[in-house]
Amino acid sequence: MKKTVNIVIWTAVLVFLIIGAYFVYSRNNSAEYIEDKIAEDTNNDKAAGDNGGTKEENKIMAPDFSLKDLDGNTVKLSDYRGKIVFLNFWASWCGPCTSEMPEFEKVHRQFSKEDDAVILAVNLTDGFRETEEKARKFIADNGYTMKVLLDTTGSAAKDYGIYSIPTTYVINRDGSIVTYMEGARPGKVLLDIYEKLK
Repeated sequence: MKKTVNIVIWTAVLVFLIIGAYFVYSRNNSAEYIEDKIAEDTNNDKAAGDNGGTKEENKIMAPDFSLKDLDGNTVKLSDYRGKIVFLNFWASWCGPCTSEMPEFEKVHRQFSKEDDAVILAVNLTDGFRETEEKARKFIADNGYTMKVLLDTTGSAAKDYGIYSIPTTYVINRDGSIVTYMEGARPGKVLLDIYEKLK
């Protein structure tokens, strides 16, 4: 009897956790949540400006970096000043990372037509679990054309405080951070943010 009660209790707890996780996931992917998050960040900037600083002084600027792309070219984040940048940290062994890649590729192709936004996919190339060869093979096998950068020293991930992947930062045209999102996101979320910022 006691064993049955324990099973029922643990089943109820598990169901509760799954429902809670689904609710949080759905909320974080909704257009309303993204709109509220951008509005909240904007209001925080305004409030900080009202407290003695200017809006410009209270912006958080995205740390610049210099990384090699898959063609061996050196790429800096600051090269994209004037564009909206979606800075995505990922690895090929990460299931949620690879699950969002097909939609990110579609968004990348859409951005390429207008040339005012870009996805930069920063691969956490640690040389052990993730190597340049694995990253390159994953991109080639899937026919992805988005810009992939190799963070072989972990310096970019450190600068952005990355402790879980995928994580995507949204950087405005002036180089300031708009928001960031942890976990896999559908392409629609990126497009909704883009529409708010363009």
